[in-house]
Amino acid sequence: MIAKRRLFIIMLFLLSVFAVQMKTGMIHSKGLEGFVPKDSLPSFTNESWMNGTYQSTYSNHINNTLGFRSDLVRLYNQIDFSLFRIPHANKIVVGKKDYLIAQQYIEASLGYDFAGKDVIDRSVELMKALQDTLEQTAKVHFLVLFVPDKGTFYPEAIPGRYLKKKQPLTNYAYYVERCKAAGVNFIDYNAWFLKMKDTSRFILYPKTGIHWSTYGSTLAIDSLMNYLRLKFGLNIPKLGIDSISMSRTAKYEDDDIGRTLNLIRPVSYPPLAYPAFHFVADTTKPKPRALFVGDSFYWQLYYTGFIDHMFSNKEFWYYNKDVYPETFNAPKSTNQLNYIKEVLSQDLVVLIQTNAGYGNVGYGFVQQAWQEMGEGSGLVKEFETQIRNSPEWFEKVKQKAAQGKITVDEQVHLDAVFMANQELMNGKTK
Repeated sequence: MIAKRRLFIIMLFLLSVFAVQMKTGMIHSKGLEGFVPKDSLPSFTNESWMNGTYQSTYSNHINNTLGFRSDLVRLYNQIDFSLFRIPHANKIVVGKKDYLIAQQYIEASLGYDFAGKDVIDRSVELMKALQDTLEQTAKVHFLVLFVPDKGTFYPEAIPGRYLKKKQPLTNYAYYVERCKAAGVNFIDYNAWFLKMKDTSRFILYPKTGIHWSTYGSTLAIDSLMNYLRLKFGLNIPKLGIDSISMSRTAKYEDDDIGRTLNLIRPVSYPPLAYPAFHFVADTTKPKPRALFVGDSFYWQLYYTGFIDHMFSNKEFWYYNKDVYPETFNAPKSTNQLNYIKEVLSQDLVVLIQTNAGYGNVGYGFVQQAWQEMGEGSGLVKEFETQIRNSPEWFEKVKQKAAQGKITVDEQVHLDAVFMANQELMNGKTK
């Protein structure tokens, strides 16, 4: 009987402590990482009371705002992780030696999502056509960045259960093969990082991060800057590394998966390198304009200041949907833009993404841009008709076709695209 009373008193005391903490927050409790939805006290109405929604919503409110809730969540997460290697984070896999890897990167690196040769062949054909059209008619350069992914970089960390379904081809491997054959401009960071993996002095891909390391991204951006200067002749600054400091505490996004696990004792990782750098720029010439289309790998270029130093604008179409930096202030979609006018106002268009999206490089950008300025453009077809109906114009086009050693139909189309672009550009300045 005495034991039951003591247990009752202890339970009552704990409930009181939780309730007081919930109301006052008198003891600091570190919040949870990741997306935590805002919770507010539900409004009482006769209807919500009678249909039971008020009671269930109020119960959820108490659960979400309970005193020391974040500490209890971390305790629960730690028990599951330590005993069963269960990560309480969306689609995160605990690999061998506790490497944290996004599930989609594992599946993509093993070919689970292979789009098929026909789909990729057509996509690369459109890329090449778009690249040539942008270059020839508007002097807009086009580049694809195949950034590294953790599944490809750390195949030794992938759990055995995933290897059973490994496919012979991946989107990454076939895209690189076809882009190389077609002459599409690209940088293959995946292959480059793998070559450096065993010889690099510093970590290129962090154990508990979803993206390349700060050090790895700095190397990648340096190579990109050199490429843009040499390949396209753009006024891009040079990067100078002043020093490299080591840290046992991850900075920036080098531990972005690890943080979202919300553990009491975080997953350990080796020391990470953080370069200090400066830029050497030619300020007598204007910086080029650039449009980036892709996934979250762009943000490391943005937040580290590289975009600011390299280009005169910061245009980024996240998944070819959300327009940044405008969306920082208010949501803005690419559907609200004069799509092709925005493309043609640039000096450079860059598609940047990792293998989880290689089934559709550019997330529909290539197809949409080509449709609006290439074969699918009604304005182009109008100019093709005008060229053929004008004897003098058509004769000049035939001479250009002979000089360029292409068919007359191809030259007609190129000239029509050029004229359509001039009309769409509405006074674009370079």
